[in-house]
Amino acid sequence: MTRIISLFILLLPATLLFGQDTLRPVTAATYRSGLPNFFARLKKHEPVRVAYLGGSITRADGGWREQTFRWLKDRYPTAQFREIMAAIGGTGSDFGAYRVGDHVLRHKPDLVFVEFAVNDHGKPAQYIKESMEGIVRQIRRDNATIDICFVYTFSKPQLEFYERGRFPVSASAMEVIADHYQLPSICMALPAVKQVLEGSMVMQGKPKESPDKPVFSEDGVHPLNGTGQKIYAEAVALHLTALEPVGTAGARKLPAPLMPNNLEHATMVSIDKAERSSGWQTTDSVVTGKAFSSFLSTVYASADTTDFIRFSTKGTSFGIVDVLGPDSGQLVVRVDNDPPRYIDRFDAYCTYYRMNYYLVTGLPDGTHSVTIRVSPRKLDKAAILKKRNNTITDPALYGKQTIYLGGLLLQK
Repeated sequence: MTRIISLFILLLPATLLFGQDTLRPVTAATYRSGLPNFFARLKKHEPVRVAYLGGSITRADGGWREQTFRWLKDRYPTAQFREIMAAIGGTGSDFGAYRVGDHVLRHKPDLVFVEFAVNDHGKPAQYIKESMEGIVRQIRRDNATIDICFVYTFSKPQLEFYERGRFPVSASAMEVIADHYQLPSICMALPAVKQVLEGSMVMQGKPKESPDKPVFSEDGVHPLNGTGQKIYAEAVALHLTALEPVGTAGARKLPAPLMPNNLEHATMVSIDKAERSSGWQTTDSVVTGKAFSSFLSTVYASADTTDFIRFSTKGTSFGIVDVLGPDSGQLVVRVDNDPPRYIDRFDAYCTYYRMNYYLVTGLPDGTHSVTIRVSPRKLDKAAILKKRNNTITDPALYGKQTIYLGGLLLQK
C-alpha cells in the first residue's frame, strides 16, 4: 500500500478513521509532566537549544516560531538561546519521524516543539500515532532529558470538529501519545477557533475585504502573521509561563511502546549509501537559494531511463526524499518480486522547486530489495497543472522528465 491520502479516506467518517478510539474533548492545554529540564537549564543560566519540528505553519518567517522564540529571549534575558529550525512545508509526522535524527537530534536540543496537526489531517489515527510515537522514542533514546511539547494548529476543514467540542482526528491521536509519554500539549488553535466560531474573526479571506474584523488566514490553512500566527504565539507564551513550576527535572524512563509498528527506527540516509548507476549526477541547481537547502546536502539527478538506484531495507516501509519542480517526472519502483509501482513526482504545484518525500508502506515485515529507476512514461504536465489553473508559459522548462533524489527513508 502506498502512503497517500485517497479520496476514499478523505470521505470516511472521523470515527472510522480514528478506529476504536474516540475523538478527544478539546482542551486549551494539558501540562502532564511538564518541561522541567528545560526550565531547570534556564534557572541555571545554561545555554538552551529550542527545536521547532513541523510543517509550513511553523516554517513561516515572522510566524509563531519566530514570535515565541523572541518571547523566550525577552522573558529570560540572561539565557543563551539557540533556535533549531526543522520545519518543512507540506510534510507530516511520518516524514518527521524519518528526519528527526538528522534535522533535530544532531543539533542537541533541550526542548522540541512538534507541530503536525494540520498536515496530518485526513490520515488514519493509527498511522499518526505510529509516526508521532516514533518521533518521541527517537528523541528520548537519544537523550532522556530532552523535553518535548506537542502544539496543535488548525485549518478550515478541521473547524467542524472544534465546533462539536472535539479535537480533530490528528490532534486526538497525538493526545494518545502525549498521555503515554506524559508530554505537555498546547492547543494553539483554540483561541483563534473561539473567535471564528463566535464571529469576531474571519476564518478565510482578504484582510482588505474585511476592514471591520481580523482575518485568520487567506487560504484557510496558513495564518497571517499579525492575526493567526500572533494568536498561536500568545497561546504558547501563556502556557509556557504556567508550565514553569510543573514536573521534576531528571532523565525520563522510556515506557514500552504503545504502537507495535511505530517509527522508532526510522532514519534518513544519503543516496551514497545505495548502489547506483554511473548516470546519476550531483546537482545544486534545484537547491541553491531555496528555503530547504540546509536539509539536503547532496541531490542526485537523472533523466535517463537506464539509470537505477538499488538498496536493501528492513521493516514494513521505506521512502525517498526528493525535489519536485517543472522538469521532474515519474519513478518506477520495484520491491522484491512485486509488480512495478509508477510514482509521479510532478504535481499541480510544480511551477517551482520544493523539497518533498514519498513513502511506500504496508510491506511484509522483513528485509526487502528495492530498485528505483526513471520511468519511460511521459507525464501530461499541462493537464496536471491545469488542476490549479496553471499553464505552461515556457515549454523548455517543463520539457524534461528528471528525477532529483536527495535521500532514502529507511528503518534500521
